Amino acid sequence: MFRRMIVVAFAPLWAACSAVAPEDPDLTPMNPTAVRETRIVSTGIQEFATFTSTNVTYTRPKMQRREYSMHPKSGLPASDNDPQVRIDLLERKIAWRLDQKAKKAIECPLQGCIAPATRKLPPGKLPEQDKTRDPNCRLKIGNPVLRVVSTGAKRNINGFDTEQYNISWLVTLRDNASRKSTGTVSVDLWTAPVTLGMDEAIALERTYARAHDKILAAGSEARPGLLPYEVDTLLNAYLAQSATSADRANLLAAMSKVDEAKGYPILMRVKWTVAGAACSTDETPTGAGDKPLFVLTWEVKSEKLLPLHDSLFAPPKGYKIRKG
Repeated sequence: MFRRMIVVAFAPLWAACSAVAPEDPDLTPMNPTAVRETRIVSTGIQEFATFTSTNVTYTRPKMQRREYSMHPKSGLPASDNDPQVRIDLLERKIAWRLDQKAKKAIECPLQGCIAPATRKLPPGKLPEQDKTRDPNCRLKIGNPVLRVVSTGAKRNINGFDTEQYNISWLVTLRDNASRKSTGTVSVDLWTAPVTLGMDEAIALERTYARAHDKILAAGSEARPGLLPYEVDTLLNAYLAQSATSADRANLLAAMSKVDEAKGYPILMRVKWTVAGAACSTDETPTGAGDKPLFVLTWEVKSEKLLPLHDSLFAPPKGYKIRKG
């Protein structure tokens, strides 16, 4: 009788335990993985929208997982704010895009897979821009002049000991009426010495980048250099109305490398300003010179090498896989 009372008394506890049974352990091997978290904030100056984005990449020599989320204050529907995950497998030449809400994975070729929102920025208020710029005007872009100054200032950012550089590219913009403007990309840059842990992680990322470029050289979005891709996107958006794609590509290529800045970029605040009358709708100058057309802040929150499970680079158990 006493034993029966014990069984009855403990029955609810056993039932509760079974309801919260632990998940199956991850038995996949663990291997060194470069983990990097970056954050971008756009202030939305003039015609460019305000947004904040975070990007976490997990990288091995032949595979990469990207987890991306964007939080715009305006310009995108709520459905586009959901975190997005993409996994690239270079050896198999396939990519998966994970739909976490629907628990499904869309499989497609590396070349044909629609890129995640890493490269989608909120649209700006272009009609405001058109009021001061002639839509039929054409610009010729000169070669940018680089200036680099080491300020000697030091600061700890996100656990990194950094030092400051002031960098600027000055570029002449001349329209078909021979009116001139000066565009300036200025960068407040903070860099850190590369530690052993960072060095191993960066080496993995570079190995992956080389392998990725070898496979997708023709259609790759990646461009090596100091400035983040989002700056390219914003500059292209401003100049697309009046400059040729070849001129824009040459401008961005010229800003791809800064040997004078030593160390690994940890934080940069990028501004684009324009002063002058090129492509103005009247004789008044376009741009205010000191007032930026956009300001974008990019920072590394962490960069390290960690042993992580192989399962990170495959759709989770229970996901339905379909061809995209």
